[in-house]
Amino acid sequence: MSDKGRAIFNFAPDEALSRELFLSRVHPEDRVAVDEAIERTRVSSQVFEFEYRLLRPDGQTRWLISRGRYLRNDQGRVNELIGVAIDVTAQVQANLQLRLQREELAHLSRVALMGELTASLAHELNQPLTAIASNAAAGRRFLALGSPEPEMFDELLADVASDARRAGDIIHGIHHFVRKSESVRRAVNLNEIIREVLRLLHSDLLGRATAVETQLAPNLPPVDANSVQLQQILLNLLMNSLEAMHLTPAEKRRILISTECEADSVVTSVRDYGGGLPKDNPDKIFTHFYSTKPTGMGMGLTIVRSIVESHGGELAAENADDGARFSFRLPVAAKNETGEVA
Repeated sequence: MSDKGRAIFNFAPDEALSRELFLSRVHPEDRVAVDEAIERTRVSSQVFEFEYRLLRPDGQTRWLISRGRYLRNDQGRVNELIGVAIDVTAQVQANLQLRLQREELAHLSRVALMGELTASLAHELNQPLTAIASNAAAGRRFLALGSPEPEMFDELLADVASDARRAGDIIHGIHHFVRKSESVRRAVNLNEIIREVLRLLHSDLLGRATAVETQLAPNLPPVDANSVQLQQILLNLLMNSLEAMHLTPAEKRRILISTECEADSVVTSVRDYGGGLPKDNPDKIFTHFYSTKPTGMGMGLTIVRSIVESHGGELAAENADDGARFSFRLPVAAKNETGEVA
């Protein structure tokens, strides 16, 4: 082993090398996988390449990519191992830092988006809370008049409980959307995500006199995604559509949301009837800090594209008759050997 290699692994210049010594330097969480990969390569005489972590005696953790192969003598016995280990710690740490920055920016974007929806959310919460107060007042009036009918009182309490659950669901949804969380992915149905977002935007759509039409494909296969990030994608696209139609006559304000399955992907599109995209260069809307809104930051669509691409998908935009259409494509969730979604 070269002097540089011994420095990476923290081996002494005269220390005898062995497979056991090498494995003692591999991070405990990666050790079994690396040992199995080495054994497979030794038996098959194939070229190996794997990425793993080192945990050195001085406490440092390093990321390495190792490549090489075993050589055999004339009798077919392994007698030599040649390879190279590349220290990619700086690259891994830079990628991790970039991912953390993107997640922080996405979180700030969600908080800002909730700020835009404050009036709408206040209205959504006011409805069940007002209903609870009204039913409670009615119950007190019935009590003041004498013994109420049990059936009527039971109905009042059931309405109170139902409205309380509704208010709780709204608050839970807001908290789930704006909190910082790990990018946990699971199999999700985009049709359900769309319905959740439309419930969240219900008052805003009414306030802006905008009709929403959905054409959601039945039996849509799930995608492997972070549900909160999918909500963020749709909220951004829908809010952009609402902003694009602020000069459109009320009777023509309409948003069409559709889903369909194409090959191994689920395609979701949001189409509005606003001013459309810039005619000279429609793709400029994805440029950092470009915005058609007077108070816009120009980061919404950049974040949307980043989320879509981090899920292995594609985002596209085009002008349509009297408006624009945004669509994003996400791969269908992989299935395991039993045919179930992994």
